[in-house]
Amino acid sequence: MIEAFSLATAHHFQDALASQARLRHDVFVKRRGLPHFSYEGLEFDEFDTPAARYLVWRDERRVVRGLARLLPTARPYMLQSYWPYLVGDRQLPCADGIIEVTRVCVDKSLPPASRRTVFPELLCAIQEILRATGGEGMVGVTREHLLSHFVRDGIQWLGPTAEIEGELERAFFVPTECIRPEYHCEKYGIGRSVLANPEDFAYAARAA
Repeated sequence: MIEAFSLATAHHFQDALASQARLRHDVFVKRRGLPHFSYEGLEFDEFDTPAARYLVWRDERRVVRGLARLLPTARPYMLQSYWPYLVGDRQLPCADGIIEVTRVCVDKSLPPASRRTVFPELLCAIQEILRATGGEGMVGVTREHLLSHFVRDGIQWLGPTAEIEGELERAFFVPTECIRPEYHCEKYGIGRSVLANPEDFAYAARAA
């Protein structure tokens, strides 16, 4: 299951907020050697604001082993702030209903049987949240083959490939209805609902 929280609701999820920052430090700072901001083994940036949503997969010890961070594009976000040239001559997304997916990572030390389901479950959870809140889709920056391996239809590449933090990556948009990785869900027996707390987003939709 995937748990989703913000700074406002993180207190309901034990130390998941700190645990996701530890995973980010392990993946981006220690393993990849990127010059990201960190402090005492926690990775963070200027987008870790009350507007961010954190989707986490936790093991039986409640340690975050998989993560995706969602940012509303109506507020400052990474593609807009750092790599707008990846969108070419298109207009950069700017809407509450379009979210940017960032800081996606999975702990490589997970057993293969668990690791292979984490990213598909994160995608399913993103779709669930967008559907619950009336969202249009997701944008982000990734290596082309990684996204197309899971999302077989509906990817809109927004511009050319460029080197981003040592990898060749492209900006993308995927509409809500195409985000769920149907092939992998069927292969690994992932159910129609993976969010552990969907009621939080049903409430948000009613409040809006």
